[in-house]
Amino acid sequence: MNKDFRIRLLLALQASLLGYVSANIRSVSCGVAGENILVQVVFDGAITDEDREAMDEVGSELASHFEHELVDMQCVRTDAPKPLCDSTLELRAYQRRE
Repeated sequence: MNKDFRIRLLLALQASLLGYVSANIRSVSCGVAGENILVQVVFDGAITDEDREAMDEVGSELASHFEHELVDMQCVRTDAPKPLCDSTLELRAYQRRE
């Protein structure tokens, strides 16, 4: 991934997250696999239907910033105090203070 695309991806993801980060989100990370953008949202505690719907909206907003790439949103549960290092992708756009 080149530097310009990396910057564009992180800024677009951070803008897409505005208003959608709830208290139970520990981190949001992203990466690229071929033509696809992968986004992993790590939750602390149960992931509700409302959480999944909110992240689908984030994914749609993120996709609107790119022409050809598909966005794959993954919601995973990793309860604190388990470390995040094993459950994040290459680029971290958000991390909760713990």
